[in-house]
Amino acid sequence: MSADRNIEATFCFADIAGYTALTDTHGELAAADLVDEFVELIGKSVGSRGHLQSLTGDCAFLIFSDPLVAIDALSALYRLVADRQNFPVIRAGLHHGSSLYRGNSHFGSAVNIAARIAAQAIGGQILCSKQIADMIVQAGLADIAVKHQGAVLLKNLPQPIDLYELVLSGSSRQYAIDPVCKMQVDTQRAAGDLHFNDRTYWFCSLACVERFAKQPSSYIQV
Repeated sequence: MSADRNIEATFCFADIAGYTALTDTHGELAAADLVDEFVELIGKSVGSRGHLQSLTGDCAFLIFSDPLVAIDALSALYRLVADRQNFPVIRAGLHHGSSLYRGNSHFGSAVNIAARIAAQAIGGQILCSKQIADMIVQAGLADIAVKHQGAVLLKNLPQPIDLYELVLSGSSRQYAIDPVCKMQVDTQRAAGDLHFNDRTYWFCSLACVERFAKQPSSYIQV
């Protein structure tokens, strides 16, 4: 057995937003194919910047040497996802700290905090702790805006921690989210659209159009 090591790193959890709805709508095969594509996009964007430590379902655990490297890789990943038609949006959470490395696994509160932060994010967001935000601000990155989201009490942690959103420049690309399966949809190439309660909704497939038409209140607040 290899000896224990303490490692300081930036820990990131990223997953597919709305993955449960996607699986329910399009089935297990389509969901599994999207995870494969997600892993491929991670490989292209992360490259030598960091590494994919593990994949559990649609959730990727990524490790980087520092926050600047991490945000560079995530910027590339989010751009690739935004360019994909009929691909869900993703969300991510980041924290920097130390972990115990044993048997190809990382243990410690820094890893747990990163996972809890990721769980707070909505589709398209990158959330991080104050440690990460401070390093980004100090670096003076012109293409990253840091927005304080307030103090949040995370699951199984005794004290609230301040969360920050990292907003990427050029990430305001206009796309619609299919309300049924949560795919991002190019409105010019959507399979269909419906007008309901003075709003237009776009859909990735006719199956999603049909589901929404039968019971719109199941997918949106009315």
